[in-house]
Amino acid sequence: MPSNFSDINALVIDNNSSMRQIMVSMLRVMGMKTVIVANSESQCMQLITAENINLVVCGWNLPKLNALSVLKKLRDNENTMKTPFVIVSTMIEQDLIKQAIAMGVSEYLVPPFNKKIFEKRINKALKMPIQASATSLSRTINSKRFSQKVHCGELNVLVVDDIADNIAIIKELIKDKYRVKAALNAKTAMKICLSDSPPDLILLDIMMPEVDGLTLCKQLKENPLTQNIVVIFLTALSETEDVVKGLSLGAVDYITKPIVPAILLARIEVHSKIILNQRTIQGQIDDLLQQNEIFVQYNDNTYNKLTRLLHDSAETLIELSPTVNTKPSRRSLSQLKYNIGMSTLLLDSGHVLAKLQQNNYTLTLTKEKLGNLLFPILSIFDFIIASKNIEAFDNIDESININCDKKLLGIIFACLYLNALDVAPRGSKVSITSASYQDFILIKIHNITEIPEEALDNIAHLSHSNKTNEVDDMSINLAFLAMNILQGELYFHSSKEFGTTFYLKLPC
Repeated sequence: MPSNFSDINALVIDNNSSMRQIMVSMLRVMGMKTVIVANSESQCMQLITAENINLVVCGWNLPKLNALSVLKKLRDNENTMKTPFVIVSTMIEQDLIKQAIAMGVSEYLVPPFNKKIFEKRINKALKMPIQASATSLSRTINSKRFSQKVHCGELNVLVVDDIADNIAIIKELIKDKYRVKAALNAKTAMKICLSDSPPDLILLDIMMPEVDGLTLCKQLKENPLTQNIVVIFLTALSETEDVVKGLSLGAVDYITKPIVPAILLARIEVHSKIILNQRTIQGQIDDLLQQNEIFVQYNDNTYNKLTRLLHDSAETLIELSPTVNTKPSRRSLSQLKYNIGMSTLLLDSGHVLAKLQQNNYTLTLTKEKLGNLLFPILSIFDFIIASKNIEAFDNIDESININCDKKLLGIIFACLYLNALDVAPRGSKVSITSASYQDFILIKIHNITEIPEEALDNIAHLSHSNKTNEVDDMSINLAFLAMNILQGELYFHSSKEFGTTFYLKLPC
């Protein structure tokens, strides 16, 4: 990821031209020289590939623009799976938020917001790993603009009227229940709305000199930073056409003059409850994201600690091995080695599976000797081989060099070998062979047991699927999923006459 904003190629996707223009402007103010725009999903992937995009800021306006669809395409593509992806949307349904998190969204920003908040969220998306960022979507998206408010007394009400006496009357009526600000003209009102402490609700007079209430309302609703502020018009009974126009512009209600205190208070209270409910939902989303962040951190910490413990146990076992001489003791040592190896395999498999499903696994390619990779894994299963009196045969060319992700290929091999040993009858034979060709390496794992007919279709389906719920045997399931990441091929042949052979075809 580029270290300077000037080196970043950003793509802004939104079918709302006003929002798109605001986001482009903010990114350029941050120093990003290359900001490309798109207004539909169909333009996205082509632009991302052609322009070497390393930041995507996407709106979410159903049904025309589905941010989840765009995000999924990015995360399913190896070249863009790590690209920071920021969603800017007023959509706050929990199920949709959960889907965005699962797919690896970097940040989720809910309007209205100011330049400072926008820059903070973009900075975080660029600096943090995808998963970490996705699970820590800001619990303080905007501590001032979006603080969770639970009482009407916490709401800011802005009264906009060109007559000071009118403002004084309204302020006197509501000051004990709300935090009140005032503006004598549209320019001052807009300045307050764009500040770090904007109003939650505006009482707006329609008839004002220079810029009237209708024009101000239109400006507020066209600006993504202010479009979600609730507007209630103050109007004379004779201004019916203006009221209708104002409601069509986005105002939610109107109050007629002269002001009737009871009606004024009742109308404000109704809309205050709606605002508080929206803030409660925002708070619930933040709590959900915080819980998810804690869960991910706990899982990662637990994985790292258990991995270290198992590694230390395996090292201790190696040190003890020369001192164990009796047959029962050596059998116990073999069982302990198997238990440690299986625990490590299960731990690694679960950890890798979670990252593969989230498109968050980072390949670490190294050149390995095939023998150095496979023989330590084979030795883990000495105990189960002896327990079932299985004849384990291997013909592995240990000198073959292979460029691979050591952990991922190790899990694939261990999963398939474990499956072969599990289904093999007592006293039967399990074999492993390898061969090197010009463009690929082929590893075969064979046992004499036929795959049951009812499982054949499901397992065959895995060869061209990224899903992980088709078969009960998660070891085979994970092997197919991991092989897709390695860009190799995994296939099999099974019959009653010849048993089952799994073929691992890996690029050299």
